[in-house]
Amino acid sequence: MNFKYLYNRFNESSIFQYIKDGKKIIYIFLLLMTFASIMLIWFNIMLSPPNAANEAFVQFEVSSGITAKQLAVQMKDKGIIKDPLAFRLYAKLNGLDVKIKSGNYLLSPSMTLKQILDKLVTGETINNDIKITIPEGSNLETIASIFQKRGLVSKDDFIGSANVNKFKIKYSFLEEFPEDTSLEGFLFPDTYFLPKGKKPEFYIDVLLNMFEKTYFSKVDKLLKENGIEYTPYQIVTIASIIEAEAKLDSERPIIAGVFYNRLRIGKPLESCATIAYIIDEHKEILTFEDLEVDSPYNTYKNIGLPPGPIGSAGLSSLMAAANPAEVDYLYFVAKGDGSHVFSKTYAEHSEAQNSIQKVK
Repeated sequence: MNFKYLYNRFNESSIFQYIKDGKKIIYIFLLLMTFASIMLIWFNIMLSPPNAANEAFVQFEVSSGITAKQLAVQMKDKGIIKDPLAFRLYAKLNGLDVKIKSGNYLLSPSMTLKQILDKLVTGETINNDIKITIPEGSNLETIASIFQKRGLVSKDDFIGSANVNKFKIKYSFLEEFPEDTSLEGFLFPDTYFLPKGKKPEFYIDVLLNMFEKTYFSKVDKLLKENGIEYTPYQIVTIASIIEAEAKLDSERPIIAGVFYNRLRIGKPLESCATIAYIIDEHKEILTFEDLEVDSPYNTYKNIGLPPGPIGSAGLSSLMAAANPAEVDYLYFVAKGDGSHVFSKTYAEHSEAQNSIQKVK
């Protein structure tokens, strides 16, 4: 019997072709099942909270007319959801993407997608809460005054509660901070919608949580890319001075570059903003008496950074501190219109000062 002949005939037969095609179908089916299983696992993971341990609430505004795609991206940026695609798929599959109501909401990274969408669809807004706006550059006393004026908590109680020791357990980045220091500079400037009747620690936690998310999602990455090895406390201190000195966003990285240049060569920062912080008064022209005030915050008399921040810097100033411009300048002087003249030498700086004074 010629087995080779029979084998070849079998290969050519329709039966073999049917079996062969059947195997391909099985392989394809198995691949599709594997892919579907992986996607299902991924989808279930994405439905879970981004951070189940973080129960702090974040104020989130859903604008009228916003699409589910735009909303998902904004929520991801705020750290409220894990993945925009998963949010859109879940909302679409459940017919909820067209039922989301505009308004202001309190959402938390500890919430699942289902819990978040339940709130957005039922319209569980916080429109009855108090709107608080913290301007960039505000110091702790100013922030406390804002809370008191809005009737949420007394100024003294707010300041008394804004102590680093009360929040070290929750926020690991606070562990390196000096003992018994205030949270000056770390209460992030933004607009918040806050409920009444809460303790000062609740409100402080909301602002502190916003700082943590903003800093470690955007600023910390830049610091690592640029090889800047300052601590968060030092970076916020630098950013707070930039915030107080700069009026134009385009100049913030340049001013940051000037300060880093001075720190590098051991030259005092000579920031008028730190003097204003000491005397609690903004002056167009500082007197020699002002510059001689005895304080560790006096950056005309002391080399290096002051003991801590002088206010709450906004994101632009924090980013400038993390990504300073590469410049040769050591000096700058305000022109009076919000911009500055930058100089490399003291002689150029003096000339710029004289020119500006003549114009005035």
